[in-house]
Amino acid sequence: MRKIKKENLDIALFQFNCFGNWSRDKENNTGEYNIFNLPVLEEFDGIVVDANNITDYEVLQKLIKSIRESGKPAVSIGHEFPDLYYVGIDNRKPIEEIMDHLYNFHNCRRFVFAGGPGDNFENRQRAESYLDCLQKYQLTELNNPVLYGNYEFSTGVRYMNDYIKNHKELPDAFVCANDNIATGICRTAELNGYHVPEDFLVTGFDNLEKARNYLPQITTVNMDRELIGEQALNILIDVWNGRDIPSHRYTDANVIYAESCGCPNSGMVDYRNYLKSVIDSNCAREVFENEIACLEREVLKESAMHDMFNDIELFMCRKHVEGFYIIVDERIFDPNMNTHFPVEGYSTPDLKVQLAVVKGRSVKFNTVKELIGYIDQNLAGNHYLYSPIHFGNEAVGFTIHKNPAFLYEWSNLLDMQEGIIDGFKNLFHKKQLTNAMKQLEDIYNKDQLTGVFNRIALTDIVESRFNKERARGIVWGVVFVDADNFKELNDTYGHEYGDKVLKLIAKTMKKHVPEGGNVFRFGGDEFVALFPNASKGSLKDYREKVVGELVKNGAAISMGSCLTNMNMTLKLTDYISAADGSMYLDKNDKE
Repeated sequence: MRKIKKENLDIALFQFNCFGNWSRDKENNTGEYNIFNLPVLEEFDGIVVDANNITDYEVLQKLIKSIRESGKPAVSIGHEFPDLYYVGIDNRKPIEEIMDHLYNFHNCRRFVFAGGPGDNFENRQRAESYLDCLQKYQLTELNNPVLYGNYEFSTGVRYMNDYIKNHKELPDAFVCANDNIATGICRTAELNGYHVPEDFLVTGFDNLEKARNYLPQITTVNMDRELIGEQALNILIDVWNGRDIPSHRYTDANVIYAESCGCPNSGMVDYRNYLKSVIDSNCAREVFENEIACLEREVLKESAMHDMFNDIELFMCRKHVEGFYIIVDERIFDPNMNTHFPVEGYSTPDLKVQLAVVKGRSVKFNTVKELIGYIDQNLAGNHYLYSPIHFGNEAVGFTIHKNPAFLYEWSNLLDMQEGIIDGFKNLFHKKQLTNAMKQLEDIYNKDQLTGVFNRIALTDIVESRFNKERARGIVWGVVFVDADNFKELNDTYGHEYGDKVLKLIAKTMKKHVPEGGNVFRFGGDEFVALFPNASKGSLKDYREKVVGELVKNGAAISMGSCLTNMNMTLKLTDYISAADGSMYLDKNDKE
């Protein structure tokens, strides 16, 4: 991005970022990796892929296959793939230099390669260089093993503890795949009464801050990561301009010898300035983390999904972000137990722009297409960072950050999104359960044939409200309906025809019941309708509409009705009996 801005290049960077290997939960990692299904690679002019931390082999192969099939020029950072340009350091050369230094200068004869993931390209390159050196020195891997773990501090702790607890003979030197592992070994050794470099030597890789400032200062390998990124862009520019370029472009990497291998302090660190920068960074980080914690608390206490998004919108407006967008599958707002989201790709028709903040102000985009059109008008010199929103392995949506400069200083994107997404997920599942309970309640209270309420619901749903409103002086209409000649219809045309008649009666009664009212199947071919704020006129109007429509559709009913009064000794059942009696009078009048 610095090169793009410095040279005012007409280039935009779209970054699709995930934390697919950061969790032991395979479903969570699948949900993270799904972001790679979002971009249509054919629509871009060039691709830069950093696949070093993609630990899922199938995901990696699928991604590289899609990059090849796009037909676009592609550069891989630190990982060699056929048909892709390569940019990075030569991982073998620094390990060879370190090994020669340890063997020839420090007279080491017993080694351990304290490695990272066995399926990681850079780790494999470094391990292979180590093994080549053993062969050169006529040493065996049996006595100079290669260990595999991950790239974390805890891997170094585990390696060291294994040697100490199992009383293994310590090597002359641990050659570590990175600085995290190296510091983990040094720290664990110190806690157990050993000292580096007095008892054994340690080397690292990557020149992280922890290596430069550790005690002892760690011998490490320096590589300019920003230069690697710039070189990746240079390769694409050369390809676009039709230049003939080599498939591999290496940046410099140099070994920095320091105290952990018995050499003097490199003198590269001004410790007072370093401590000041640590304090400043920690203070800034603490402020930011407190803000995120407050946002998470606000989000988690909300009982409605829309309110959660409102909290995030207010936060982003206060932060005056240049651009922040949340695109989600709108089904998260009204889930049921059968609501599931894609495990590969996104349900594009269901995606909506739920939140958009531009330069500290809320903006409305009616469709995702409209947002994409807006972004397309603001391309040159901009960086758009896409990150996934998912519930386990199910893809719910994604966020877009425009020029997220704060992430260039420290990587806290995962912390910022993880708690918020957990809030979405928890509320979604809570709403699922609530809706499932409502569905079960509907099943319990609904007549399965006609879809109107059943007789049980008269007591469970209506009776309490009925009594309270009567006590306030509200008059209710009570209607009783019976299908005419229903037995004869069943005997003549069969039960399937009879069921159609019952469904028609229920549908018609429900269609015309006044506001606030409900219809119930009382039993067999009998139905009850109840509605508040009734009058003789509304009862007459209801009768005319229902009977008239049924006659047009070839169905006949008898209907009776009554109005409630202020006599609170009368119960709902008394009024239903009265309406039933009125219905029989109507039926007798027809005979």
